[in-house]
Amino acid sequence: MGLYETRVERLVRWAKGEKMPPVTIELIPTERCNLNCKSCWRRGWAEKQLRKRYEQEMSDKRILKLIEEGAEIGLKEVAFVGGGEPLMRSVTPRIMKEIKTNKMEGDLVTNGTLFNEKIIELLVRIGWDRLKFSIDSPDPKIHDYLRGKKGAFKTAIKNIKSFLKLKKKLKAEKPRLLLNTVISKRNYKLLPDLVELSSEIGVNGIWLLPLTVFDESMRNLKLTEDNIREFKSILMSSIKLAKESGIENNFADFLDPKYIEKTENMDEVMMEDIGLKIKEEYPGFDDPIENFKFLPCYAPWIHITILPNGNIAPCFSPWVWEAEKSVKNHSLKELWFGDYFDKFRNIILERKLPENCKKCCVWEVFNNRRFREGIDRYLKGEFAG
Repeated sequence: MGLYETRVERLVRWAKGEKMPPVTIELIPTERCNLNCKSCWRRGWAEKQLRKRYEQEMSDKRILKLIEEGAEIGLKEVAFVGGGEPLMRSVTPRIMKEIKTNKMEGDLVTNGTLFNEKIIELLVRIGWDRLKFSIDSPDPKIHDYLRGKKGAFKTAIKNIKSFLKLKKKLKAEKPRLLLNTVISKRNYKLLPDLVELSSEIGVNGIWLLPLTVFDESMRNLKLTEDNIREFKSILMSSIKLAKESGIENNFADFLDPKYIEKTENMDEVMMEDIGLKIKEEYPGFDDPIENFKFLPCYAPWIHITILPNGNIAPCFSPWVWEAEKSVKNHSLKELWFGDYFDKFRNIILERKLPENCKKCCVWEVFNNRRFREGIDRYLKGEFAG
């Protein structure tokens, strides 16, 4: 059973009153980074504030223990999503090996500049599942500008090619290599060229993410209404080109402009997806399963985010930044199955999304929609789990 099917099945079982384990932990091992990306949340923080956060990182021993705890309760995936650059922390390759030893799927988002031969060989040999390289443009100068470091493009592409070369040599299918691209004024016209580059070097797919403004210095990179109208035609041609090239993508998700325009109001978008305005009351259903099909978000039932300081919550939002609990002094099992996570679940069950949800990642909005579709199919007996 794949991750999507597992998530849907566990959601249905939650709806029926059965407590189920999380599917994914989004683990951020460090907030340190060797780049200074224009689209990063870190731009809203002073260096002094960041240094203080670096000092609060969990020990290597505690992070490794988290992997063990996750396996014991039925976790299926650990995803390193950045925060900083995960490979800035020397223990990260060892953590990745432990994830695969415990038969879980692994996902890594990386700027791609810190790999070496030893790490590349390790990840190919252990069958790491997915590597997502943050590549913002096929033009080296634009990529380096957006990522804040000269030579970043050249190094990342070299490392992608090293992975592909070793995979070919060892006849390995994994890791699958993907590009993550934050769309901005500086790169949106170059999406077809990025598809061509991806096809040329042999990566598996491209995943777009619209720019979320975390700091006013970023606002001049956000697409205007005119840019968005132009981008729609670029998306259409890129969809065709990607299909011809066999490049997986999520381009079609952005044909509706609201997913680009409303990146600071994702709470509204999530409520619109279930047919509600943000402040309206929702009557719900007497049938708890039917009721569950119309939730704006499913994160508290299947997902955990853990910051480097041990803060834990359902997602990468102010909830986790302001967390009341930390895995430094609590176990995963205690927090997930106890009152702490039930508090978040009850908020979503009331369908009154808090301010914390405003800057939710748009990918989660798409995921929630697909989970609702999956739950409906599951209940109709159409689901191939």
